[in-house]
Amino acid sequence: MSATTPARLAVAACAIAGALSGCGASGGSAGSVSARPPARPGASTARAHPGAPRQVAALTLPAHPVERSVRVPILTYHRVHVFATELTPSIPDETVEPTVFRSEIAALASQGYHSITQAQLHGALYDGHALPSKPVLITVDDGYVDDVKEILPALLAHRMVATFYVITGRFREPGFLNPTEVRRLDAAGMDVGAHTRTHVPLNAIPAASARAEIDGSKRDLQRVLGHFVYFFAYPYGAFAPTVVAEVRRAGFVSAVTTMGGTQESSLAPLTMPRIHVGRTSSAQSVLACMAAPVACGGGGG
Repeated sequence: MSATTPARLAVAACAIAGALSGCGASGGSAGSVSARPPARPGASTARAHPGAPRQVAALTLPAHPVERSVRVPILTYHRVHVFATELTPSIPDETVEPTVFRSEIAALASQGYHSITQAQLHGALYDGHALPSKPVLITVDDGYVDDVKEILPALLAHRMVATFYVITGRFREPGFLNPTEVRRLDAAGMDVGAHTRTHVPLNAIPAASARAEIDGSKRDLQRVLGHFVYFFAYPYGAFAPTVVAEVRRAGFVSAVTTMGGTQESSLAPLTMPRIHVGRTSSAQSVLACMAAPVACGGGGG
């Protein structure tokens, strides 16, 4: 992983849950959160004492960024579950069988792909830091309990990391992550991002409601994790200029869509394209999309 610049390292931790309720609301500033991301994929960051919040890098969006573009495929998963036994039925195309998922992760590892963290992508775009060869950002939407039961073990087996976008209003619903499980992902070195509170299309609701969904999900996760949350995914991939402005105002530094593509730009960090991985996918098709994504859409949401 590229070293984090001293200006971006935190000066103080938001260790008290109450203090986190407003963290990042004004867009944040360098040095406003705890220290640095995991030293290696899948590794837990050392805590000052048992039970202390994980230390993460302080991230901001510069007002006048240097234009940079990097090719980083962002893979989108939702469910990894035996579809026939789903407790909470999902859209069929969004469920990947566990054996297929494990084969896809194994194929990426065997072909030399390196999963990266959000901080690494941010460092490449805004500080010109080098990325590992054949970088890939693995993302998982919605916050199903599959995240800890199926996805996390497969990632750790290959020393990979992913970003999990959580719908915080589902913490108490059967089949979805609860706060303890979200903390488990975080402790394993995974990135955790917000996916609103109730998974509504933000471009189709009043501005005040959209703000409540965006800010509320950020506050929910920060209370659970004890540190700032910087990453966002639009439900259904639905956004508009006003929605993007709200996401920026809330202090998020990256946001992903359902648009297809692999080029990530410092000038469009809040509308990043992704590659959808669905039920008909296979290890071979995922590798093909990584090499030539033209025919692979964003999908999902």
